Parts: sequence; structure tokens; C-alpha cells
Amino acid sequence: MNSKFFISVLSVLLIGSSYSCKQESISVSKISTIQKKIDSTIVEDKAIDSFIKPFRTHLNKTLDATLCVAIADFTKNDNPLESTLGNLMADISLKQTKPVFEKKYTKEIDFVLLNYGGMRAPILKGPVTARTAYQVMPFENELVVAELSYEKVKELTAYLAYAQRAHPIANLKLSIVKASKEAIEVKINDQPLQEDKTYLVLTTDYLQQGGDRMDFFKNPIQLYKTNYKLRNALIDYFKSVDTLQVELDKRMKYAE
Repeated sequence: MNSKFFISVLSVLLIGSSYSCKQESISVSKISTIQKKIDSTIVEDKAIDSFIKPFRTHLNKTLDATLCVAIADFTKNDNPLESTLGNLMADISLKQTKPVFEKKYTKEIDFVLLNYGGMRAPILKGPVTARTAYQVMPFENELVVAELSYEKVKELTAYLAYAQRAHPIANLKLSIVKASKEAIEVKINDQPLQEDKTYLVLTTDYLQQGGDRMDFFKNPIQLYKTNYKLRNALIDYFKSVDTLQVELDKRMKYAE
């Protein structure tokens, strides 16, 4: 170790100790900042680039390996109340989480609600990769299950009817009166909504905490954690199938 450096560090420690003994108060009088832009003007450090190149190559190879194939483009803009991408994400979330949840809690998930804004990219026709999952879901959202009362589920369906937006749902069907923004013919697992029952709703921790103004998820009767990220559920599903396919099945529609 450089002796001058050692002496300098020792001096700082001794000075710090003396201040500590005197117990003098220290306050910040001024903070100044300098903005450093990270752009094309920054000169590449060849030594660092050479060091990280093998890791970057390995990461890109892993992210870009084909896991399955999409037979069509899946987007979130198919129609106002339902989308191919939304149906796919909700169905995948349920399929992948269902066995994990049942094994851990010996309970069954009733239905799924995710959010339209959480889908950040389409899944395009052709090879589907882990990178695809990161593009669709770039957030660290974890899947959780909230147990909701009948009244809270009524708030949930009222939210969907008022928003009239293609939020991803699964195992939930409802008709919406467009003019009055009311939800009618609500069915969960093909059964009418029941007043004397509570419902286990699969969603994300972001929404459960009130994201997208879904306040009905706050303070549930019980909150169950799965320790399963939505992105990981997508990747696991992509690995388990040869092709991706989904239909618009009018799980949320306008009343006729």
C-alpha cells in the first residue's frame, strides 16, 4: 500500500474521531451537481469492452434463442374491450400460477385481472424469445392473489365497465352497457357472481397496491404471494409450447 495514501487515510480517521468525541453537529450548506450526458460522444474504453464482451455475447444468445413461434401478431389494440395480447397474458398467468398456488395454499384461483397499460410491446408473428417477454413486460411485477369480498368484486366489475378498456381478464365474463357504463351478466368460472362468496383474484403486486387506480385491490381479506414474476410466467410458458395461439372470445363485450 502507498505510504502517503495510508497516512492520509489515517489522518482522516483521526480527525473524524476527534469530531466524534466533541460531538459537533455537521450540516450540509450547499449541494452542487454536474450533468454528464451518456451518448455517442463518450469514448469507448476498449479494455472494459473487451472484458464484458463474452458476457454480453452469452446474454444476447440466451435472450434471443427461439422458445416457440407466434402464428400471428398479438397486440393490445384489437378492439376496445378485448385483445389477443391481453387474453394471452391473462391465460398464461392463470395456467402457470394455478398449480403453484394450489400446491402452496390448497386453494383455487377464481379469475384474473391485469392491466392494459402493463403490456408494453406486441408479440409479433414469428420466433418468440426470452427477449420478447422482457419487451412485453419490462417491469419486475410479481403475481399475487387477493381474496376479495362480493362488494369488492362489484367495484372491480364497475371499474371495468366504466373504463371500457381492454384490460386482460381470464375466467371472468361480463357484458357492458355502453351508454350507462354498467356491468351486467357478470360470470366467474361460468357461474353468476354470488353475494355470499369471496373470490381469489390473480393480479400483480403493482395493481394490488392500487396501481392504475384499482383501489378495490387494497386491503383484501387475505393476500397470497406466489414469488412468481409475471415475466417469468411468460418465459416458462413460451418454453412449454411449440406455438402461441389465442382467440378473441368475447370475455368482455358490449351488451346487445
